[in-house]
Amino acid sequence: MNRFKKFCKFPSILFFLLICGATNGLLALDFTSMNDALSKPVIEKRLNMTIGLLGNSEGITFQSAHGFTTLAKDSPAEVDSVVAIASMTKLITTVAALQLYEEGKLDIDESIDVYVESLSGLKILTGFNDDNEPILIAPKRRPTVRELMSHTSGFVYSMWNRNAMIAEEVGLTGDLMSGKDMIVNAPLAFEPGERWEYGIGTDWLGVIVENVSGMTLAKYFEENIFTPLQMEDSFYEIPEDKIERVANLLFRDDGNLLFKFFSLFSESDLIEIPLMSSPSPSPQYSSDHYSGGGSLYSTLPDYSKLLQCLLNEGRYGTEKILSSTSVDLIFTSEINSPNVGIAETQAPLFTNDIDMSFGAEAGFGLGLLLHPSGTEFGRGKNSGSWGGLFNTYFWIDREADIYGIFATQVAPFFDQTSIDTFQAFESAAYKSN
Repeated sequence: MNRFKKFCKFPSILFFLLICGATNGLLALDFTSMNDALSKPVIEKRLNMTIGLLGNSEGITFQSAHGFTTLAKDSPAEVDSVVAIASMTKLITTVAALQLYEEGKLDIDESIDVYVESLSGLKILTGFNDDNEPILIAPKRRPTVRELMSHTSGFVYSMWNRNAMIAEEVGLTGDLMSGKDMIVNAPLAFEPGERWEYGIGTDWLGVIVENVSGMTLAKYFEENIFTPLQMEDSFYEIPEDKIERVANLLFRDDGNLLFKFFSLFSESDLIEIPLMSSPSPSPQYSSDHYSGGGSLYSTLPDYSKLLQCLLNEGRYGTEKILSSTSVDLIFTSEINSPNVGIAETQAPLFTNDIDMSFGAEAGFGLGLLLHPSGTEFGRGKNSGSWGGLFNTYFWIDREADIYGIFATQVAPFFDQTSIDTFQAFESAAYKSN
């Protein structure tokens, strides 16, 4: 049993520490090194905001926020500041699909066109001819639902795939900001099951959840995941009464010449972009499309409830949202392939080259990258992890009974300062544990 769990059995000691000056979310022992890891880039003006949270199967053990949610520094970051979690939405969509699987409504080994008829005519994009016309061939078979969850379906993101980016540029598909248009005409990039490549498969998984359940993804999440897990700060549409808690999205100024201009008014290389950095409130359930692959907002304490639930084999308090068998599926690798978690950018404004394996052996289960041998930064064998486009990251270590979440709000993805901070936070967490 880890030291956090042992410590939590002595509430009198915990109370003594709390009244003796434990600050900014310090809930146990001496977590100075974790606070130092989170505060350092803010003090050095390399990040405007950092939030870190650590927990186990019994709940949160550490949480801390540093910096400000705006460049104007008029709104201090709080532990419960609302952030865009982007692709951290994917784990929630995967949980939703597995719930339907448990209910016998969804066969995850069935071909996806059984649930979305329009996908029956899928083609593989192999390249373009001299006239820039797409060269499309029929796949040997269509992807399964399981392959959507493990990113082995053949669906890819244009941000990390050259052919897909060209398809977007010539108007064959929509771009990242086009909502459902991003996926409706998207071809495959390779034969289903052939290899791993990060992509829009979880967006199609969200469509399948909607078709099978007869509910929008927003309503399904609210009724079947957010309510039982008491995730009151997780949503697609930001409520009017919570908009002041939302952190602004910042960009590095090396994106283009316009960004360089905006940096003239900033004391660092971080800038805010009009119409992009500050989201607006919307009425609940007012959107015409909900992405299974991204677009959720949440807080770290809210998201931690999902990770705590997975550490407890699908149970949170008196609620059980998944069976232990389904939780095991999430942590069972579906692919033995090189380069899992690795991708080369085609859109430097939004993402750098990425290596979510962090140089370690990696596989991919249902919704999570897996580290069968752990990493040098602390997480142990068979741990799972992922992140979101605006540099939010999490890991969950079942063997050590620890999860951690880190968030800032900056683009491009895999921002080096953000990665360095996340890894320093993780290393400090395990040294404190």
